[in-house]
Amino acid sequence: MEMIRAGSVGTVDKSVELYGWEMDDDCDVCDTEWDEKGRTRISHIYVCFDQIIRSIQFGDLENGALVLSKKYGTSEGYSFQVVKLNQDEYVTGLSGSVAGCYGPIRNLTFRTNRRTHGPIGHDDNGASPRIEIDPAISDRREFGGFFGSNSRACLSSIGIYVNPIATSDTAVKRETM
Repeated sequence: MEMIRAGSVGTVDKSVELYGWEMDDDCDVCDTEWDEKGRTRISHIYVCFDQIIRSIQFGDLENGALVLSKKYGTSEGYSFQVVKLNQDEYVTGLSGSVAGCYGPIRNLTFRTNRRTHGPIGHDDNGASPRIEIDPAISDRREFGGFFGSNSRACLSSIGIYVNPIATSDTAVKRETM
């Protein structure tokens, strides 16, 4: 069964493609999309921030060892916060605020089956629109990982994969076209 992208806080900046700009390795405005689909045993979330979220990185426990994802964004010279999940804790939702319509992410809040972590980042007291992603995850197997985008300077977007699971009273059937 395929995983579903359950929404995103922020947006991918596609201006390079829209305007036909040349993209090079030093491009500060170019967004790079990333995908952590299948990383379902998240135990740590590392966030660097100041007025905006600068980077994010994930840690999974595999065979008792902490395995880190790639770091998405920059982390040098900024505030740093770690979200540590207990062994029986898993992500159930995500929310955050963005600066303007296509601006960078200002703060993030991670919801789990046990508690709420955040907001992490700049608390703008509700001045920026808040985006809520609540896919009603109620079983660890339903969390499918994260996806998003970043520029060299900041995190541009982040979303959650949901892995639909059938229960005794629910069947999921793929439609053919």
